[in-house]
Amino acid sequence: MGNQLAGPKRNVWEQWDWVWHISAYTFFGLNIAIVFGITPAISQLPLYFGLSALLALWYLPFIATPCARWREAPRRGLIYFFLGWAILGGLLAINVGSLMLVAMFYPVLFTRFPIRWAIPLAVSLTIGLYLLYVLLYAVESWYLSLIIVLGFLIVASLMGVFVAALIKQSLERQRLLDEFTQTRAGLLKAEREAGVAAERQRLAREIHDTLAQHFTSIIMHLSAARLGDPAALQTRLEQAEQTAREGLGEARRLIWDKQPEQLEQASLIESIEGLAARWSVENAVKVSMATTGTLQLLDSSIDIALLRISQEALHNIKKHSRARNVNITLSYMPDLLALDIADDGQGFDTKRNGRGFGLTSMRERAEELGGALTVESEPGKGAKIAVSIPLPDVT
Repeated sequence: MGNQLAGPKRNVWEQWDWVWHISAYTFFGLNIAIVFGITPAISQLPLYFGLSALLALWYLPFIATPCARWREAPRRGLIYFFLGWAILGGLLAINVGSLMLVAMFYPVLFTRFPIRWAIPLAVSLTIGLYLLYVLLYAVESWYLSLIIVLGFLIVASLMGVFVAALIKQSLERQRLLDEFTQTRAGLLKAEREAGVAAERQRLAREIHDTLAQHFTSIIMHLSAARLGDPAALQTRLEQAEQTAREGLGEARRLIWDKQPEQLEQASLIESIEGLAARWSVENAVKVSMATTGTLQLLDSSIDIALLRISQEALHNIKKHSRARNVNITLSYMPDLLALDIADDGQGFDTKRNGRGFGLTSMRERAEELGGALTVESEPGKGAKIAVSIPLPDVT
């Protein structure tokens, strides 16, 4: 609430509060002008103008203090209003024309107090001033004056109820708007956080499927060169150098968020075939690849996902499988694209060892495209990874 009070006025009745202030000081000035037409005793003029100046100063806090602050502490406001009514009573005792100044009180009364306070206070103010008027000026037709005053009170109360209803509706709308703003801010924050998390996950997958694999290959090539046959040293070093160059290229593409170099120069089938051929030579493992169905042009996101899954699958086979043969099958169907990678290695227990980062990364890539990835393996019986990606209906 403090921010609301400190900031600019937001409520409709506060934006138009200046109308009541101008009206109040207009009545005040009009009353001063009338005094010169109906001049009281000369000795009372200084007191009258002194009380008038005091009333003008008394009204200033209604201009300087927001309505909401008055409504927060109605008991303190009530004491302050009684002070203003006492000043008005003194002016009325000196000049009957001061009765018009009651118009200064009703607008601020209904905009600064809750309606359950405002109506009783308006009734008390009206009856109190009427009784003072009757006692001071010995009105003969008191009943006629009473009817006029009661009629004025009813009209003022009805107007007050109307104003209070507008205030309540505006406050409720403001509350709903504040809640909506807070909810929207929360959603935007959640979206930003989700976007950051998704980008981190994407980068983690890309680094794992590219740079980490290249570093692992370099280490294996250098280890083989150090421990292996000296005659094959040059070949191992050349393979390590080539892998390092490929890793550097992948790092640059990752920074610039480009698709893999293989897919820029060839189709998905050619890229996987080239990957399998290089991997087969480096690891002395026979790789067979087959394609079924009618070739279709796919979205680049599908090509990238299947190429990365192929890279990770071959990388896992190299690290864990000890396979001698690998079969890759890419099947184009009317509404589905399937990629199967099977090896005849040592296999593993999928319930105990099927939750590594590599498998999780492959599964996430498939699921982001609305597809699925399954792993079939048993110890000593090799392993098979099956990926299925739904294709858009082109009919």
